[in-house]
Amino acid sequence: MRNLLFPVTLLLCLVISTAQAQTLEHPNAINAKLNLINFGALYNGELNITQGFEVGYYRNVAPFLNVGIPLKFGLAELPGIEGNSKIASADVIFQLIDIKSEVKVSPYAFAGAGYFIEEFKDGHAQFPFGVGFNFRVSKYAFVNFQAEFRKALVDDRDNFQIGLGFTTMLHPAEKKADPVPANVNDRDKDGIADTADQCPDEAGPAGTMGCPDRDGDDTADKNDECPDDSGPVALNGCPDYDNDGVADKDDNCPTDAGTAANNGCPEAKDGDGDGFADDVDECPLTAGAINGCPDRDNDGISDKNDECPDITGVESNNGCPQAGDRDRDGVPDAQDACPDQPGNLSGCPDSDGDGVANNVDKCPGTAGPATNYGCPEVRQETKDKLVSVTKNVQFESGSANLTQPSYAVLDQLVDVMREYPDYTLSIAGHTDNVGDAKNNLTLSQERAKACYNYLIFRAIHPDRIRHAGFGQNRPVADNSTAEGQQQNRRVDFELILD
Repeated sequence: MRNLLFPVTLLLCLVISTAQAQTLEHPNAINAKLNLINFGALYNGELNITQGFEVGYYRNVAPFLNVGIPLKFGLAELPGIEGNSKIASADVIFQLIDIKSEVKVSPYAFAGAGYFIEEFKDGHAQFPFGVGFNFRVSKYAFVNFQAEFRKALVDDRDNFQIGLGFTTMLHPAEKKADPVPANVNDRDKDGIADTADQCPDEAGPAGTMGCPDRDGDDTADKNDECPDDSGPVALNGCPDYDNDGVADKDDNCPTDAGTAANNGCPEAKDGDGDGFADDVDECPLTAGAINGCPDRDNDGISDKNDECPDITGVESNNGCPQAGDRDRDGVPDAQDACPDQPGNLSGCPDSDGDGVANNVDKCPGTAGPATNYGCPEVRQETKDKLVSVTKNVQFESGSANLTQPSYAVLDQLVDVMREYPDYTLSIAGHTDNVGDAKNNLTLSQERAKACYNYLIFRAIHPDRIRHAGFGQNRPVADNSTAEGQQQNRRVDFELILD
């Protein structure tokens, strides 16, 4: 490994001699490191540390993003192989980093893919990722520390690498003034005679007439509006990433080329056609008159900032009515019949829109007239159908067993119950006065229950049905005649509202 140390050391010296700092204005960087390599810890727990070196080229392609091509060489104790093996790899990595002139430490993260070879013959793909730090040692030079894990696509070749080296940036050499004759005054000793030096008491390069230029952009610091970030002279030394002629510090769209008239942004667009350009429109997809946003309740507060967008309110209450209106429906609690539910009928909601507030509407989900408590009225043909069912439901003599034809009759009731979902069905059983009164009462109850059971079987919910038996106590005809007795032996069906 000693044979590797000399070329690595020589390369690092060459790197330092051309040290630069990577920025958008100087995008090209080079890097060199000494790496410590370990393959054994993942497989046998042994720290078989070997050495290698790395050189790489990096280029800034977008804010905070560099693309790099590192080349690595070294020796390694590979699992399954006796002694050291020569190894090499070439990668393409993506590095997230932000290097600024005033920052002393710049952390970064990276990931990528590459090709790894052993003894210059056996190769496979590996995927490196890790973190690192650049420590500034001069204006454009950094000491670099990096920890890396490499995931291999073959068995027993995952490895760790830790590197220490330098990262630098390439840029044109600074202009130097001709030596000043011995008999000419040069107070700041910058090689520019005081008579030609615009800053005779502060050393600076010839490109800025002897004045300091910290960021090396040929704009003297005293005239540079961005003295720590290099930029063109035409923009007073400030960077212009999108090259639209508007300095980044004044550019509302620094990564998208635009015009000076539009503050560095592309020509204004108004996608929703409300007269507010998209770049200043707070609601660019919805037309509106308040900073480009709609105001449904016209209270002067845009819907996106209005906690009560459908109720007129005041700005001091975030677009809602003044305090004392818990449900914020515009009706004071003292006058609100439903103070905790917003609505427009004496402060109560009307879910079905029939003009009957929910608090008095017996059918809040179905529209109906106020004369029927907000429920749909039962049609006359439905009432006639209930009378027909009463006449045609039959039982076997002296029992509560329905006759076969009666099932089809009761199916008509199933249709009625589905048509009027807010109504309850009352089932009442009756008998004539023939026989024992107690037995008649029991029979009427059982016959009503038999109809109830059938409707439950047909999926009508039990809560929607009531049943009772009244025996011989509620005749509708004279029990002294056979015709009257037949009319009194019946089961009545009625739709009611609870």
